[in-house]
Amino acid sequence: MAPGALVIGGSVVGRGAEIGAGARLDGAVVFDGVRVEAGAIVERSIIGFGAHIGPRARIREAVIGDGASVGARCELLHGARVWPGVQLPDGGVRFSTDV
Repeated sequence: MAPGALVIGGSVVGRGAEIGAGARLDGAVVFDGVRVEAGAIVERSIIGFGAHIGPRARIREAVIGDGASVGARCELLHGARVWPGVQLPDGGVRFSTDV
């Protein structure tokens, strides 16, 4: 857990997971070996084993599969699913222009 990271809302963080500075987990389940980069927000979501969440990504009510990678500034909302091993590029999925 980096300084300034916030884990609230009954979130669970697995072994060896890394939570970056300023990242926020709220009601999240983060499995072993996950890396959540600085400034990312994960709310009411499941992040599979060894997945990577890029800086300033927003994940809300989504499921990210084992070993998947969500690039910086991606925004996955309301039921989005990323299958195991899928790699989303930086800014590859967006629903708004405010991030």
